[in-house]
Amino acid sequence: MNVEFSLITIVAVSFVFSYLAGKAHLSKVIGFIIAGLLFSIPAVQEIFVSGHEILLSRLANIGLVTLMFLAGFEVSGNMLFKQEKSVIVLTFLTTTTSLVLGTLVFLALGYALPASLVMGICFGITAEATKARALFQLKKLKTRLGSLLMGTGIINDILGVIFLLVITYFFTNNVDFHEIYILVLVMAAFFAGMTVHYKFDRFSKSIRFVEKLLLFVVVPFFFVNMGINFNIYSLTVNFWLIIIVIITATTGQILGVFFSAPITRLNLKQVFLVGWGMNSKGAVELAIGYIALTIGLLPLELYSALVITALVSTILFQVIIFYMIKKYPKIMK
Repeated sequence: MNVEFSLITIVAVSFVFSYLAGKAHLSKVIGFIIAGLLFSIPAVQEIFVSGHEILLSRLANIGLVTLMFLAGFEVSGNMLFKQEKSVIVLTFLTTTTSLVLGTLVFLALGYALPASLVMGICFGITAEATKARALFQLKKLKTRLGSLLMGTGIINDILGVIFLLVITYFFTNNVDFHEIYILVLVMAAFFAGMTVHYKFDRFSKSIRFVEKLLLFVVVPFFFVNMGINFNIYSLTVNFWLIIIVIITATTGQILGVFFSAPITRLNLKQVFLVGWGMNSKGAVELAIGYIALTIGLLPLELYSALVITALVSTILFQVIIFYMIKKYPKIMK
């Protein structure tokens, strides 16, 4: 297949799946993940990927940096200051609990310390854009729990990237300039997105156009490369690994929220809801997992498990929040 047709097909397929995800009231990231997994099928790779691997890898790096820019672009610093104390406490406890629990579980399973730490870091990250979409649709974005969920997501994303940089520094000896360059670009892109959010009208037609152009034309190549690196066989050999990853990720976040309850004044229903909200994964977690895989910090089966966890946790969060708000209309206050 000629390269032009392959690139157009990748963009078109990604657009269709993201559009369908939106119609199902799910995050567009879900659509991109599914499209990327489609290109993990050997027969599909043979048609659309074979012979273009180097080009797609380069485009994936551009897509990764663009994705992190858009992740930063979603950040609203105002959410940090609405409940500053509660946000700081919740962020510290959920990040710490997820990091410690994730690291201990995967050390116990026989994985190396760097890989175990990366898993703990990824478990502590939450998808701000996914939460924002669901909360906006439910008209709960400006509620007390809405502000709490959004504020913690901002700090979690930043901490996740910083922690990865620290682990890379201490646990890798042979990282070449290209890999360090990508790490620096990812961090710079995230903060550049935050800066653009403050400097320009977030909802102007021109800004929205550029955002959609980057999202649908550039970002898909990251998810396709994610799919190329995804190995379903590594999960079918050890299906229980997926279950362990999902349970550990969920438990770490819910425990962290539970420990924060005396300060954040959350009741048990709210703890459960916020815990699932914090467990919703997305672009930043996948980006960190992808970088850790390419650097050699994360084995393929754990990376593949993270991809499935991002898909499952994001869908479950949106199902749970719609159900709980319908059953308990005042739960967000």
